Amino acid sequence: MNLFSTISNSLILAADETTSFRSIEYDTPDSGWGWLLLLGCLGIILALSFRTVWKDSVQLPLFWRCWLTGLRLSVFAALIVIVFNPHERTQKMSFRPSRVAVLVDTSLSMRHPNQQVPVNTSSPASQNVPSRMQAVEKLLAESPLIKDLQKKHQVSVYTFDQTLTGPHHVFQKTQLSEESTANATTEPDPKPQVQVDWNSLLQPQGLETRLGELLGQLIREINGSTLSGIIIATDGASNAGTDLLSANEAAKDSKVRLITLGVGSPKKPANVQISKIIAPTDVQFGDAFEITALLQAVGMPGKNITLELLKKIEGEAQPTLVESRDLLLPTEDGLPIDVKFERTPSEEGEISYLIRVRGNQLAQDANAMDNELEHSVNVFSRPTRVLVIAGGPMRDYRFARTMLYRHPSIKSDVWLQTAPPGVSQDADKLLYEFPDRTDLFEYDVILAFDVNWELLSPEQMLTLNEWVATGGGGIVLVAGDVYTPRLAQDAERFQPILDLYPVSINSFVRDYLDQEATQIRRIEWTQAGLDAGFLMLTDNPATSRELWENFPGVYRCYPTNGPKAAATVYSHFPDPKTQTEFGFSILMASQYYGEGRSLYLGSPEIWRLRSIEEDYYDRFWTKLIRNVGQGRTKRGTKRGTLILERDEYLLGQTVSVRVRLLNPEFKPLVQESVPMEVIDPRGRPLVPNLLLMHDRNRPGEYVASFRASLPGKYRFELTVPNSKGQTVEGNLTVLLPRLEDESLSQNIKGLKELSRDTGGAYLAIDEAKNITSLLPDAGEEFLVDERLKTLWDQAWVFFLLAGLLATEWLTRKLFKLS
Repeated sequence: MNLFSTISNSLILAADETTSFRSIEYDTPDSGWGWLLLLGCLGIILALSFRTVWKDSVQLPLFWRCWLTGLRLSVFAALIVIVFNPHERTQKMSFRPSRVAVLVDTSLSMRHPNQQVPVNTSSPASQNVPSRMQAVEKLLAESPLIKDLQKKHQVSVYTFDQTLTGPHHVFQKTQLSEESTANATTEPDPKPQVQVDWNSLLQPQGLETRLGELLGQLIREINGSTLSGIIIATDGASNAGTDLLSANEAAKDSKVRLITLGVGSPKKPANVQISKIIAPTDVQFGDAFEITALLQAVGMPGKNITLELLKKIEGEAQPTLVESRDLLLPTEDGLPIDVKFERTPSEEGEISYLIRVRGNQLAQDANAMDNELEHSVNVFSRPTRVLVIAGGPMRDYRFARTMLYRHPSIKSDVWLQTAPPGVSQDADKLLYEFPDRTDLFEYDVILAFDVNWELLSPEQMLTLNEWVATGGGGIVLVAGDVYTPRLAQDAERFQPILDLYPVSINSFVRDYLDQEATQIRRIEWTQAGLDAGFLMLTDNPATSRELWENFPGVYRCYPTNGPKAAATVYSHFPDPKTQTEFGFSILMASQYYGEGRSLYLGSPEIWRLRSIEEDYYDRFWTKLIRNVGQGRTKRGTKRGTLILERDEYLLGQTVSVRVRLLNPEFKPLVQESVPMEVIDPRGRPLVPNLLLMHDRNRPGEYVASFRASLPGKYRFELTVPNSKGQTVEGNLTVLLPRLEDESLSQNIKGLKELSRDTGGAYLAIDEAKNITSLLPDAGEEFLVDERLKTLWDQAWVFFLLAGLLATEWLTRKLFKLS
């Protein structure tokens, strides 16, 4: 009831000597006005009742008048008792123990040495320098820290890296109460109640450290008045999620003490690492290519090292040394060094190239695990068959045609639609009409320079569409001012061709095409364009980006109405005159179309790259042809194609595998699933085999995924059903992420900031004995309402009231009162 509150009566019926007691309580008004109102109402009711009974019985003898009045007042008294609601409360005092959480960093950075490697000693691997995690494990397993904390607190152990896990173990408080201690005999110190396999629990395996984010999460989950504090054992290398300041603010708001226990050397350790290898994944037999190794060194100024390139062909047990370079490390820490190795493959198949660092002056290298890196190159010998079709002898066509004719691993045929029979062209074969179906399916790539599609019959257009969609062909569609507008203005007639375009081309551009282009405009790249390997003019992304920035650009770009749904846009042409609600016109874009791929170039002026260097122009077209032609050059078998989203994954990521399969009639294979054997980097097959399920939306395609749990090379092999042993093969590389190796020193400043103003402190791991003095006992006693019993709600009370009322009614009937 709103007008009443519960108060404890001073009458204690029974009390336990330790914690339990009982009391009687009443519901009474909580203010003076409430009391006045209650007593006034009761007085008025009492006076009216007494007056009514006394007046009604005025003719009766005095005894009976008193009898009736007494009955009425007895009922009234019973009702007053009910109004005050007497009840018995049985309570018990309980105790909440003080709590402490121990949070241990299990990211990969904890595998680094805990101390600076001494000068003029062997490497950390050869000398017994404990890792940071080993130092934490020794503290928890061998020192009395847990046992000392148990004397006052309940201790819970958590771990974190990219996620928070735990509590793994909870050590209960072992100190006896003061009362029990006073009456008990002396006993030996208690031992931890739980036997913990610290070595299995504390394994560095996290790919990143979300210290600020996950510490804030832990504070929210376990915060309370009995939380004495949180001990964080870490090197402070928080490299993902929210910053440490947010966790510090959360701790201060929640009044949680943070004790940061720092591990690792505060000095930046000496280290040299191979951070990346830049090289192609697929190379035509006989084509020269570059392998570029990117090195970074810290704390090793002026040291001499040797960089070795090793090669291992499939079937060989050990790699063989191919080339070595002696290098002098720069005096400036962290300055990247790129070392290039020129290679021309002399054998086909898959070749693994290993680059590693060697040298006597690497004794102080803190992390030997990043001193080598592997990269695989697939060498294939079949020349790429290219058909060049041009609506007229434009410059891009002439330069590209000549370059392809001279390329040793490309065979090119040419159909110049405006050339009469007998004209001379740089080509392996001259065509004067579109090839028939059999000849068309021999080509891997078609370069279409502003083609006059009116010279193709409807059947030939459908065949070309099928060559891309089901044959895996790649087509490059170069827009121009002559025939591209006709294609756009008659969409119904040329629909099989328009379907191949990754963009929607504009059909109302005559005014724009009639204007003279007088201003050259630089290419505006998207992030996808900057990341696309086939658009890089060099093997170094930074150098390639600089070259594209120095490229003056082009004068004209055919207007577009935005990309299609599945297209990837690489660049735009920033001309306000062609800007629409879809943005600037698209200069480069591509899309997967069935098993093949189409790429759109909005301008026939790529030849202007020759103004920087002719080799960049040749490289642009060569890499472009290799990329769009992968649907045929990497098929492996006529009835199967392995499709991987990329060739490299980071450890822990999910690998998506897709396979296209055909039946013996070369139509999409339809069955529920197909098994694939996956060999992990240890040479062991995944158990069970990867089962690829049929993609209902894409006939003939089968998909599956698995988690890359080991670094190294994974190999795939699938036997095509009903193919007499034809197989689809492929591989990918799983890399260890470098995020946890970017900072090898202890972040003392960050750890001090984390514990600042929380009541805790920063301690080095050898100062861990001071932790117990920083964590006061936050245990508390509290009342537990075990039972609440209403005293008046009894059967005898009901019968008493009924008896009093019945007696009064019977008496009034006997004396014939109203």
